[in-house]
Amino acid sequence: GLLVALAHELGASGPAAALGALAAALSTSVWVDASLAEVHTLTLVFTIATLIFAVRFGRTGGRRDLLWLALFFTQGVAHQRSVALLAPAVAVLIWPQLRGLWHGLGAAFLVSLLGPLTYLYLPLRVWMGATWVFGSPGTWDGFWGMVFDNRSDRVLAWSTSLDEWMARAEATVRILADDMLWPLLLLGLVGLVTLAFRGRRRESVGVTLAWVPNVLLTAIIWKGWIGDAQLAAKLPVLALAGVGLALILEWLRQRSRPLGAAAAVALALTLGVWGWHVRPFVLSITHDYSTEAVIALAEQVAPPPDDRPTVLTLPWGHDYWALTYAQAYRGQLPGLILVDHNADFSEITERGDRLLTPSKTFHVFPVSWWERRLGRLYLTSVAPGIVELNPTPPVTADDVPATLGFDLGNGLRIRSATLAWNAPDQLLLEIYWEVAQPVAEDYSVAVHLVARDPPQGGEDVLAQADALHPLQGWYPIARWSPGEIVCDHYLIQVPEGCAPVAVRVALYRAALEGGFVNSPWLSLPLPVR
Repeated sequence: GLLVALAHELGASGPAAALGALAAALSTSVWVDASLAEVHTLTLVFTIATLIFAVRFGRTGGRRDLLWLALFFTQGVAHQRSVALLAPAVAVLIWPQLRGLWHGLGAAFLVSLLGPLTYLYLPLRVWMGATWVFGSPGTWDGFWGMVFDNRSDRVLAWSTSLDEWMARAEATVRILADDMLWPLLLLGLVGLVTLAFRGRRRESVGVTLAWVPNVLLTAIIWKGWIGDAQLAAKLPVLALAGVGLALILEWLRQRSRPLGAAAAVALALTLGVWGWHVRPFVLSITHDYSTEAVIALAEQVAPPPDDRPTVLTLPWGHDYWALTYAQAYRGQLPGLILVDHNADFSEITERGDRLLTPSKTFHVFPVSWWERRLGRLYLTSVAPGIVELNPTPPVTADDVPATLGFDLGNGLRIRSATLAWNAPDQLLLEIYWEVAQPVAEDYSVAVHLVARDPPQGGEDVLAQADALHPLQGWYPIARWSPGEIVCDHYLIQVPEGCAPVAVRVALYRAALEGGFVNSPWLSLPLPVR
């Protein structure tokens, strides 16, 4: 609607404006962002609204248009600093009313103050107990960090290399062409010049200045790969290309109605083909169910098995958002306290809460990161892919009866082990390791699904779930203390059409003279399905 309004303000008729807006709407990035609760969608709204009222004020000098211009422009800058790049375009568009601007400057200034005030909403949401809050606006440092953070130091990178600038230019052209057919893109941007042919040269220059800085910004934002900041910076280019297409259709219609109608039909058909081509990619994003995996992971520990408060922490990002959404709006994960990596973990452990995290968290925040905050930690698995971190050993001998006591011959023994079907094609192995005496060597874990027990050759090993260290590789045995009991889980995929008879478990290490040194093997017969 806003794009139609902008094209109409610049002289396009209703049908031409609608087709131009459709061209922009079907561009890949605009379509994706408009389908999601995405920050860049609102940035584009502020950008287009600013241009609408800059055009109107430049033509009429109306006080109301000036105040709306001040509101949308300053709100846009407060929302996303890149909106400030519209300043040259706005200056050109309102130039005829420069003298009259002084009469409404005071009111426009007061309206502009509303932009920074929007940041007060952030601590207000904290005070209201919001589930989702970006950053840490509940503290003064966090609040001022949000106000003055313009991300420029993280996304802008200058270069003195001509080759790199050529690579940047090539990447900019490529991502723009991925969004819109390049003939339409070029035609649309050139179409903005048609305003000059109708005696609206200033407006032609103004709207051109609205997209040129964003192309340059897209090239400056470069870290050697295509990032979100680049994809956002070029959105105004796509929007104004749509406006330019509307202006070309109008220009053709004014010269020849049949020619204008033919061009409109051709554009509509082209957009239909392009939309059908882009649709699968857009749906792959807007219908992305990949986060269901992390929700299923967390559901293994929800509700907690006892009344002890249980905290599940994840790094701030997609997985954390997925879990908080599932808990707040889908009624899932009852009993879990969800926090991100900015939480006060000392307070959590001091009040006696269980602290859990997905094992994949250690790829981002390794065990050393946690120990810098909490001191020496003991780890244990509470479910496949979920690890408990505790300043004291979380599993005691009273918790786990010694049903096996299988001696591994190296100071370790398997206190207990159970094997169960987790799915029609998957087995779940739960092991409780126990340190009977200090262990001098580090060991890896071998978990083999076998067709014959003991296997007579490699062909008898149907599947493996080996690990460099227990707990998905994150808790080396060399860290364990005498008397410590560690729970560990392994998922074993059963190949289709095979006939397994047992799962065998052992520890092994590399020998100095080459080869491997194995502990005794524990054999567990397959349970009945």
